[in-house]
Amino acid sequence: MASVSIKVVYQNETFMQAAVKKKVQISEDQLKFINRNRNKGFLTVSWEKTGSKNLLKYKVSNMTSLAEYVKQNLTQEKYFELIRQIQRVMEVANDNNLDYDHLVLTDPKHVYYDVQKKKIGVAFLPMLSRDYKCANVVKFLAKLHKYANITVTDQGVMQKYVFFLNDYLKTKKSSVLTHNHLYNLLHEVLEVTLGTPSQIAAEEGKPTPADSSKTAAVGAEADADHTIVVSSGKKAECPAYLKDENNREFAIDHFPFTIGRKADNDLALTDKGTVSKLHAVITFENGTFYIEDKDSSNGTFLNNFAENSQRVIKEKLNSGDVIYIYNIPYVFTVNSIDSATVVVGESANRKKSDSKNSKSKNIAYLVNSSSNEKVPIFVYPFTCSEISGIVIGRENSRDRHSIYIENISCSSLSVEGSDIAEGSRESIFSGCNFLYHGIPFTFFEEN
Repeated sequence: MASVSIKVVYQNETFMQAAVKKKVQISEDQLKFINRNRNKGFLTVSWEKTGSKNLLKYKVSNMTSLAEYVKQNLTQEKYFELIRQIQRVMEVANDNNLDYDHLVLTDPKHVYYDVQKKKIGVAFLPMLSRDYKCANVVKFLAKLHKYANITVTDQGVMQKYVFFLNDYLKTKKSSVLTHNHLYNLLHEVLEVTLGTPSQIAAEEGKPTPADSSKTAAVGAEADADHTIVVSSGKKAECPAYLKDENNREFAIDHFPFTIGRKADNDLALTDKGTVSKLHAVITFENGTFYIEDKDSSNGTFLNNFAENSQRVIKEKLNSGDVIYIYNIPYVFTVNSIDSATVVVGESANRKKSDSKNSKSKNIAYLVNSSSNEKVPIFVYPFTCSEISGIVIGRENSRDRHSIYIENISCSSLSVEGSDIAEGSRESIFSGCNFLYHGIPFTFFEEN
């Protein structure tokens, strides 16, 4: 197979440029179709022929690489919506006899996202040659998942998706992942629902049907459109959750809640070699939460990690405790038990309160002085992808407490004008200002 050279060029506008051999015959009909259907997920393309190559220039001004876009903190629903858009582009290509292989779907760096219009933009090579293959959708999705920073609201759905990817990568590398495979994954395996006629029309850029209040039936007519709206989970309905170093949240909605390297665990750490197949479990007994180590090779620790520290056998959990699965930290946070549903075992009765669900109240927050964006802090120690490499924590002594900011791996951090070196920490207070890579933040405690 011939290779395609791809790079970004800056002229009067920004283009992603794909260079193919001079002898390749470009299809003007395909080129016109792509440019007419930008609203269906294709990048607008122009064609130039040089002495040695065919240059295809895809307009990406005011768009961002998908690889960069997904590094922000995405909800699980938004993440699957992006994948749904990829599935839709593949389906449109198939329905119009455009070769799958000519979709540039190997690396998220070469797919773009229009933040304002909330639309994916995929490049298609409008040519007649069969010598080029630019699509490996499984590889693309695996890389996208590696880049993505996701707030998980339904751990079971995410595990099914990761298992699907791993299964394809390990056992079906030569298989072609079609739009139907991807549709079935989203709709059947992950059990999402079909969209309404209004949602389909809005996505296509068509006039909205007059009757948009009823959901489309899951039947032949709805299946023909394959438009998917991912259903959302509600963290407030779970009794507790874990938060990792990237501020991603994992709902604990049943017990025992298992943690380990095997994919069928509730929290599956499949890429962590230091984690045992079944490493630890979180249980709920007589109104109390517990963390229990399951004879793991490297141990479970609570609120302090060091290889010579005391390993957990079974310990009571309090909201704000940090569980270390060997050296991987997770902050354990309790929702209001009165507003949660607790499930113990497969046949246990569910306990529901008549009171309304309530969200965790933040105890402090940061204000980005450049954008005025407010970042809530629900629990200490606090980490966030927006300010990766630093930790904000709290130390208690009798009836007083102190707040500190610690530089873990940040190359540029200063507090009230004083530089904070890596490995150092500095006390902060409500109204304190600090600079993170030149970006000003102010810390505030709630009363």
